Amino acid sequence: MVHRFHVGDTSHPQAREIYRELDQLAAKIKEMGYIPDTDFVLHDVEEEQKEQFLFQHSEKIAVAYGIISTTPLKPIRIFKNLRICGDCHTAMKYISMATGREIVVRDSNQFHHMKNGECSCKDYW
Repeated sequence: MVHRFHVGDTSHPQAREIYRELDQLAAKIKEMGYIPDTDFVLHDVEEEQKEQFLFQHSEKIAVAYGIISTTPLKPIRIFKNLRICGDCHTAMKYISMATGREIVVRDSNQFHHMKNGECSCKDYW
């Protein structure tokens, strides 16, 4: 089944559960050493607001949905029409490590296969 998410999307029927999972993922990966890279937020707002904006990126929403709606053995596949930002790339690697899930992100340039905290692109994209 295919689901479509946009930045800050709250239209999905399971939006509450998705954002609850996203909050839990954010806390878990921060404990593991993830530091949000707010340089990828182009709005002129406070640092805390920039961090919130980062966690509203569509691929993070999509991965949270994938985690709550699929079995742990299934990879999560995400297709983007744009390139994945550096912060999302880093977060996805941490999420793959924190959850033990394989995450495949197809952006406008290539496939990123994240597993156990590493990406097939070797952080070169």
